[in-house]
Amino acid sequence: MFSNLRADLQRYIHDPTDRLNIYLFFEQGIWAIVIYRFSRWLRACKIPIFSFFLKLLAFTLSKFIEILTGISIPVSADIGPGFYIGHFGGIILHSNTVIGSNCSIGTGVMIGTRGMGKKGVPIIGDNVYIGVGAKILGSIIIGDNVRIGANSVVISDIPDNKVVVGVPARVVKTL
Repeated sequence: MFSNLRADLQRYIHDPTDRLNIYLFFEQGIWAIVIYRFSRWLRACKIPIFSFFLKLLAFTLSKFIEILTGISIPVSADIGPGFYIGHFGGIILHSNTVIGSNCSIGTGVMIGTRGMGKKGVPIIGDNVYIGVGAKILGSIIIGDNVRIGANSVVISDIPDNKVVVGVPARVVKTL
């Protein structure tokens, strides 16, 4: 838990010489990430008598942060270290979402199923940037080092090292 959280917080530090970094306490994205990491840790605790209460605490904290910030990160989502939320509000992740390390997400992003009875959620690689308002839907794979433009709707696989934009998203550049 602590190594992942440390990697997450490092993505927010703008000035490494500033020892206090007071502004970190006012970042709603950090609140959501800290509660997500803590809740995952609580959920993993297998203490026989307290296990139920720890899971209830994790659920309560997650819902409180979701209401307070508009960021829904289910405890069951699998998110690698170095997760960064640029701005708070309107961020929804499906409970089965898998996100690699060093992923950055803008406000208004939704990652989930395509609906209409279709199952499956995205698997997102490492070093992926997801622009403001982007939607990533369905049982698809987003490769490593991908940039998804603002308001794009991604409904098909994206290979490594690509930039995609549009509705539906299409490759416009190779990195």
